[in-house]
Amino acid sequence: MKRAWLVTALGLGLALGQGTVTLQYWHINTEAFGLPAVRELIREFERRNPGIKVEERYHPNAYTGLLQNLQAALAAGNPPDVVQMGYLYTRYAAKNLPYVPIAELARKYGNERHLRRFAPNILALGQVDGVLVGMPYSLSNIVAYNNADLFRRAGLDPDRPPSTWEGWRRAARQIKERTGKYGIYLILLDDNWAIEALIRSNGGTLLRCENGVYRTGIGDKEAIEALAMWAGLVKEGLALGAPLQQGEQAFLAGEAASFMTTIARRAGLQEQTRGRFELRAARFPTFGGKPPALPGGGNVLMVFSRDPRKQEAAWKFIQFLTSPEGFTIWTKGTGYVPLLPELIRDPRYLKDFVEKNPIQKVAVEQLPFTVPWTSFPGPNGLAASQALFRATQKALSSQATAEAALREAAQEIHRLIGTERCSE
Repeated sequence: MKRAWLVTALGLGLALGQGTVTLQYWHINTEAFGLPAVRELIREFERRNPGIKVEERYHPNAYTGLLQNLQAALAAGNPPDVVQMGYLYTRYAAKNLPYVPIAELARKYGNERHLRRFAPNILALGQVDGVLVGMPYSLSNIVAYNNADLFRRAGLDPDRPPSTWEGWRRAARQIKERTGKYGIYLILLDDNWAIEALIRSNGGTLLRCENGVYRTGIGDKEAIEALAMWAGLVKEGLALGAPLQQGEQAFLAGEAASFMTTIARRAGLQEQTRGRFELRAARFPTFGGKPPALPGGGNVLMVFSRDPRKQEAAWKFIQFLTSPEGFTIWTKGTGYVPLLPELIRDPRYLKDFVEKNPIQKVAVEQLPFTVPWTSFPGPNGLAASQALFRATQKALSSQATAEAALREAAQEIHRLIGTERCSE
């Protein structure tokens, strides 16, 4: 059962000016992945709201690590006020954690108009069973960053990067033969973002509803083909099969010609590669003529404050982060796509920036192919997600074939979520 703390109806007479309110903001942003933008946003918000202070706190291991630490903080009775909750864990958090609904904050503390600025499909990113549990904030898709200098050394044209996985295989083979470097690094994290992009772009699915209960599709032909392709590239020495930190360092060191990861790393990668090599980006590869299906990465902002004054301050902070000014700082400092599309057409905000930044354009062009990031349902949802990640690791390390690893994981996932009800 969902347990939500309702906002205490103290009315607008509760002024934030009665002493400084300090908020704790949990996020996943490192120095090379959005942290400067986080700090800039906080400075500007505090300038506009002198009665509110915001303490930012980074959590490693992306959204999985943050969620695990959040559960521990809640158990200890010391929750943060605002957190970046990954889209894949929004349903799990809504069903299992005590949060304050965003819609309730807007009703109690004013400015429901702010929510009406967003299109219904954008607000849906933060809804669970019709309730706006979190404010949609960050939205990304996966792009293929590449080292144009390494492409040239291998005799490839960086102006014409591969568009399909078969094309990338041929290019990676040429890169390996002529430079000795890896052609491909595809991000590997336990959030299953990359493997879901592969499976769904090959026509498969991670989750479906059959006869009123959830079933996973990772044991299907399309999923097996997708993981087998990735594992085959690694086995041939054409792709690096390593966790994110190792893979990113390989790309920055010129040991891998491509880094397929979130557009949200755009600003950090541009800064890190300046003076090293020419950074380009292309669309995520497709399986032949099949249309891509790219899980929307990113997060919603969820509130866990118990103190009504902090709840009111948290709502003010969220409104600023999701304002035109907030999104402009966030997009420029990361690469996330702004959830107010008109900003990229407005010269006061992002029009000139996007026009001059071809890498950012790649992500914007891929928006029509965005699909929801799959969240396994129920209290065992995290365990189900980990089962898929272990299968991916087994296949990439040649401990098992893609077929054996995924079918074993499918059986485990069915044991974990097999009683969760759904609607056709």
